[in-house]
Amino acid sequence: METIPRMAAWWKRVRNATRKRLLKQRGSNTTDGVFLTLQGLDQANEGLDQANEGLDQANEGLDQANEGLDQANEGLNQANEGLDQANEGLDASWAQTSCPSEVLPLLNPKQDSQAEVLPVAPEVGSWPRAHPELQNQRELVLLFIQNSVTQHLPRPLADVDQNLQQHLQNVQAFVCSQLTSLGPHLDKMGLKGVLFECYHHQIIEHLNNLLQNLHSSQNVLVLTNWVMHSSLSQELLLHPDLQETDFMTHVDLLLLKAKEKLLEHVKGEVRRYLEKVLQIEERQKGCDEEEACIGLYVDTIQCVEATPNEALKVSSTLSSEVREVCFQELLTFLRRYSTQQMELLGAKAKMETIETKHFFKTLKTCKELRKFVQDKGDDITKSLLQETMATLDNLQAFTLKLLQQMIGEMAKTHLKNYFKANAHRGSWLSAVENLFHRWSWCQDVLEVVVGEAYKIITHTYLKHLVQRSRRNLTKSWSPNVGEQVTRDAKLLHKTFSGLAPGVHQWNPLLLTVPELLESEDTDRVKVTVVLSDWRRDPDLLPALLRWAGFSRGQVLEAIPGQPIRDTPTCWSACSTCL
Repeated sequence: METIPRMAAWWKRVRNATRKRLLKQRGSNTTDGVFLTLQGLDQANEGLDQANEGLDQANEGLDQANEGLDQANEGLNQANEGLDQANEGLDASWAQTSCPSEVLPLLNPKQDSQAEVLPVAPEVGSWPRAHPELQNQRELVLLFIQNSVTQHLPRPLADVDQNLQQHLQNVQAFVCSQLTSLGPHLDKMGLKGVLFECYHHQIIEHLNNLLQNLHSSQNVLVLTNWVMHSSLSQELLLHPDLQETDFMTHVDLLLLKAKEKLLEHVKGEVRRYLEKVLQIEERQKGCDEEEACIGLYVDTIQCVEATPNEALKVSSTLSSEVREVCFQELLTFLRRYSTQQMELLGAKAKMETIETKHFFKTLKTCKELRKFVQDKGDDITKSLLQETMATLDNLQAFTLKLLQQMIGEMAKTHLKNYFKANAHRGSWLSAVENLFHRWSWCQDVLEVVVGEAYKIITHTYLKHLVQRSRRNLTKSWSPNVGEQVTRDAKLLHKTFSGLAPGVHQWNPLLLTVPELLESEDTDRVKVTVVLSDWRRDPDLLPALLRWAGFSRGQVLEAIPGQPIRDTPTCWSACSTCL
């Protein structure tokens, strides 16, 4: 900046000398160009004067700036002196507790790579100076612990779904070891709680990351169970030295995320499995093997019950929520299964050759699934439970009705021929008997169906009996019609008892026929009627009494209050049948 004034002074001297010289030339009759030159020099002088004034003002501003910088330097020097005093105080504190020299090797057992793992040098005295922004021991220790945990917490293996349990055990062992070794040293400084807080945050963050990479309900349950029973222990997250008041909020949030992910996985897994069960059922052309007959309900129950049972190891509440999701998928499955079976059984019922095994399979499936839903549905939403039961009941009623219709039609056809003169005795019952087999896998269902068949055939026999005149039956059967009916009634019971031991006896009314034919005493008939358990066939009893030869008045006396319906029945006195 001093060069500019010197140049200005030099130029002023040059300008004055030139001016004098030009003035002399002017006096010697110089040209007008000389005067123009002088005028330009005057303007240049004025410009230089203004420049000098600007330079003077700039010099004054620089002087003020230098003064400000000097003051700033003084402030910085004072700040450095204060930091030096603060460092000396921290040095004295660390020296008294001797904590860093003991804790540092524990925080980072890899001494060779310590400078890379921790952001400070291993020397005790250099810790605070390396981080002058840290104002207390708690922050400093927290920094070291965070770096240590981040570097040394066990990393999950590549396929965490396959090795989750082992990884969680490794984490637990490491954390317990670290807390045991570091706790006593930090306890001297009253910073043991800091250690547990740090591990709490690190564990929660680690578990959240694990949760995002789990792809099955089983592993989500493993993680949830570990959080509930292993991490929440006195050795880990529930340690009394854990001072953070809201740490359970973090745990609850993690468990909520885990539950949502679990229910999502359960829904998808159960749906896919039941879809496969239904596909197998659709592809099955027969059910010759027992496994094919019971496989559907066995697989379905196992699928729906498996995950709730596993969730029960964590908590009963979680198990109930999982079961609710499983039952929702079960209902969807049953609706599709019911539609499929109704179409299949409806087609089978129209076939000329009757095959009942598939009907029994469907009834057995409904029975077992209904029992399962009843036993395990206590915690299920009422509407969901009712809809599930209704779906099973409708399919069961539909299947049983088809069977009853098939048995009734077959019995009607064979009994119609039996009551003709040329029919082979017993053939009618053999045909019906061939519909049933003593399958071990559905004995309970067989007893129900056999009982229904026994009732249907007895009722059909009575209907055909009262529609035939006794005179014609005497010609086609034998002179003693009552004895023949008794033989048929006993054969009927023997046949169905062989299929289902202990089956209810539906033939008492048939067994009364001989006595009704021989008796004319109304009082005796009353006793016979009572013993016959006639109310099981209330519509046929009046017709049977009329067929046996009793008048309308006698029938009303024998069974008072029972209406007598006139049906197209051929009584013994009917002229058409004589």
